[in-house]
Amino acid sequence: MQTSNRQVAEQDVLFYVLNSDDPHTLDQFVAKLCQKILSEQRQCDIRLADEMTMERLNRTLWAFKPESFLPHSIQNQCPAPIQLWTEKIAQPKKDVLLNLHPEFPVLHPQYQRTIEVLDQSAALIERGRQRWRQYKQAGFEPIVHKIGPK
Repeated sequence: MQTSNRQVAEQDVLFYVLNSDDPHTLDQFVAKLCQKILSEQRQCDIRLADEMTMERLNRTLWAFKPESFLPHSIQNQCPAPIQLWTEKIAQPKKDVLLNLHPEFPVLHPQYQRTIEVLDQSAALIERGRQRWRQYKQAGFEPIVHKIGPK
């Protein structure tokens, strides 16, 4: 029993709320987040809504900084610390889950950290409120970080 309590204590849920509703701003923020995750020598699964969003983020990660590379792969096509997924995560990294998918990530308990990124669009704000309640009901105390000028 003590082991499972320790595991829950090590898990956290973070919400990042951007002050913009521009998809490019969101993608750039996700790229910065990936850079931070890599600097901490962590691994990340990014769960996305669809193929078009995945391709857009893939291009953003490739072009993020010309002097560096954010090693990533689409749906585990090659080994990389960051994996982009649309539907089912076939081989979870079990470290960081970055959820950009419209559905609640029922697999989040498998991860040490779950991150939700929201912008100011009405749909994402409402989704964030629903997610907040779902995480709370699951026994987590989400932490919110507001990004950008108020």
